[in-house]
Amino acid sequence: MDRKILLNQLELAYSPLTAYEFAVVKNDKLIERALKRSSLYVIAQRPAITFENLYSDNKEFKLNFEIHQQGNVNILKCELPFDQEIFGLIKDNEVEIAINYLNDSLKEENPFSNIHGFSLLSNRNNKKEFIVWFSPEKLLQNWWKGFVNCAILGDWSSFLSYQVHYVGKATKQSILKRLTGHSTLQDILSLQTPVTEKQLPANEIVILPFEFQDNLQIESFSSMSNIDDMVDSFLGKNYPEQEKVFLDAEKALIKAMEPSYNNEMFKKYPISKDGLYSDKYNSISYTFTDPIILKYNNGDIRGGLTHIGGDTILISDNTTFELIKH
Repeated sequence: MDRKILLNQLELAYSPLTAYEFAVVKNDKLIERALKRSSLYVIAQRPAITFENLYSDNKEFKLNFEIHQQGNVNILKCELPFDQEIFGLIKDNEVEIAINYLNDSLKEENPFSNIHGFSLLSNRNNKKEFIVWFSPEKLLQNWWKGFVNCAILGDWSSFLSYQVHYVGKATKQSILKRLTGHSTLQDILSLQTPVTEKQLPANEIVILPFEFQDNLQIESFSSMSNIDDMVDSFLGKNYPEQEKVFLDAEKALIKAMEPSYNNEMFKKYPISKDGLYSDKYNSISYTFTDPIILKYNNGDIRGGLTHIGGDTILISDNTTFELIKH
């Protein structure tokens, strides 16, 4: 008997961006390029995360700091060496740090605290050049992906839990353009109560953009199979369009989590006009390959760093829909 299976792995196309950070970078061409392959996003909420006790150790050529989250008893102690290939620095260069404070609470002496982001700049012959910008979540994401070398001590996974409010797609335009002036994002910012007191919703509401790390189609054929179908499969001609898979993934996530700000819950999914229903797969799965936790009213979906990811949304024979906990 012929069988057709589609395994989809979703990963963060960029680190989670707070609504405040999004407002700052929404016109940044480099960010737009990074999000080019992303057409699915989640709007969620978590307590504000900050860098604390940040100071530069010039003797050891590194940056020392902690990562805190309001209401989280865990504290991460971190050391970020400047002398690593991705920064393109040598020890003779002067490294400068530009600090972005949370709620404009300035402090001019070491150690610096209440920071939502910092930038590293090199100083070559009195000419300053931007190297990189980190928020706490961007640093953590770059660290677990192995892009940066950073010593992190503590329960870092406890900083990656998000209460989901909305799942959306941006298949006709970039996510940055889609979310600029987005009415639901504005509603969430206006209506959601801050998780912690005296905090701005713009520092708690985050946008998580996703792309597909992989779409793996597996087909098996019997001796009675159509030879043209077999040839098309070997040549990769019968893969669904990426946009179609994004449309299907949006419906699957909404049905699984029923976010409070989504108007359509797709109760009849996997039946759909613009998803994968007409492709008649025997099995479709969606898994997250980042160590995030997406929380909703009736549970959570947990991602994972292994090659098989974490919890899996599984659709079988176009009828059965279930969340399998890893």
